[in-house]
Amino acid sequence: MWDVVVEGAREGSVGHPDLSDYAQGQALELTTDMLQGVTASGEPELDPEVVMTDLDASPSTVSIEDCIDSSDWLVYEDGETTGVGERRRAASAEVVLVEEQWLVDDLWLEDYGSC
Repeated sequence: MWDVVVEGAREGSVGHPDLSDYAQGQALELTTDMLQGVTASGEPELDPEVVMTDLDASPSTVSIEDCIDSSDWLVYEDGETTGVGERRRAASAEVVLVEEQWLVDDLWLEDYGSC
């Protein structure tokens, strides 16, 4: 999912047609909104970690946490760089199994400096 967000931001897209292949619900809305009116260069450094799995739930779920380092991912909105200063932020996601495909369903991004 993050690869598609990064690609869309590089292109200055207002969305990306492939996002729905990786996200749904709140996560799809958030990532689509993230692409509105921005361009970017570079890419964030990700190191996701599975913190919980519930494969017996319906749907099966996996919870993931990360500390995203945006030091090399410069995002511009209206010509100004966003998130200047501290470039690390906590992120958590819930991924669900939908028709044999894992989709990010919920995504939460904390303030910069939160990890």
